Amino acid sequence: MMRKIIGTLAIAFSVLPSLPSATAIAQSAPASGKGTWTDVTPSGVDLVNPLSCDNYGSITMVADPARPSDLFTQFNCQGVWKSVDYGLTWSGPINTGRGGAGASGAGGLAIARGPDGQPPILYSAGIRGTGLGFWKSSDGGVSWTNYRVSPARDRQDFYPPVVNPYDANHLLMAGHHMSLIVQSIDGGRNWSSIEMADGMKQGGGTGSIFFIDTGRADTTRDTWIWTAEATGGKIGTWRTSDQGRTWTQVDSNEHAHGQMQIYQPDNGGVVFMPALYSNLGTGVLRSTDYGKTWTRVGVEMNQATVFGTPKRVYAMYAWACGGCKLDPALQSAPQPGISGWARMSTPPEMAIGAAQAATVFDGTNYVILTANWRGGIWRFVE
Repeated sequence: MMRKIIGTLAIAFSVLPSLPSATAIAQSAPASGKGTWTDVTPSGVDLVNPLSCDNYGSITMVADPARPSDLFTQFNCQGVWKSVDYGLTWSGPINTGRGGAGASGAGGLAIARGPDGQPPILYSAGIRGTGLGFWKSSDGGVSWTNYRVSPARDRQDFYPPVVNPYDANHLLMAGHHMSLIVQSIDGGRNWSSIEMADGMKQGGGTGSIFFIDTGRADTTRDTWIWTAEATGGKIGTWRTSDQGRTWTQVDSNEHAHGQMQIYQPDNGGVVFMPALYSNLGTGVLRSTDYGKTWTRVGVEMNQATVFGTPKRVYAMYAWACGGCKLDPALQSAPQPGISGWARMSTPPEMAIGAAQAATVFDGTNYVILTANWRGGIWRFVE
């Protein structure tokens, strides 16, 4: 049973005067991509009330690398839900084993391939409630173990980690409202801090960090992109190719409050990044040299996430603001995403865009699942 909850979201855009607008100032015609968005939010999930940890809904959507039918999301203050049918139906909470409360705070998930024949490894990090800190599950999200992030000292509030695509034990994580990047090479048991350039330190914001897949395990290990939380372009986007020993600012682009998603269609050098406060303009930024240089593509409108399939590239807008209503600002273009960008329509019930998306193939079609904050879980069959 699916439940429509968007109409109950009450915080209006007008009460957030500093929130960047997602209004398009260029093309607004529907894109040629076909498909229908369906609300697949599981019944029983509360996306309205603050609950025990200041509930912002769901900010992450991850797919099992070994089993594309299996997806996971976490609902703030409520735990982890799982789908085994490409996101069509969901069951949960599944974090019912030892330490399971660690995946029930305000936070989100990351995923890595498990050992052959075994469940995926799930990582969780949180900023409030029982999920504060870093947690790991080796049994597919049922039981969880907490590992202290020692470089943060008394602070244990973190956004979800990112996982090296060639090494499930190599993690990067950004401190919540801290000028802090931490790294683990043993699956989160131990952490070390990464030195940041002086120009990256913003104090009150939360940066977003990503591995850049270079096609080689050794250089991917060293190559990262970091983007500041929205400051109006004062800090921007920085890149390292030596594990943070040196950093280079590559653009003034920054990310929307709360969450960000970049997209690499393959490991040939193309990287897409949502544009907000870039000196190139709003929309989508595209790199062909693993993030060293960028050009602007797409409809000129603020964006927060980029994702795609082998056929198309998509971008959406969202902002961490509880139950606010924001234009999802969905736009899309055919691959390789250089031209042909146009707005796509979304259901009026989708009152905010995606914090994160996951793409899977069901044997016939590419299926996109999005976690839309307190807007719930949405499914799109391309």
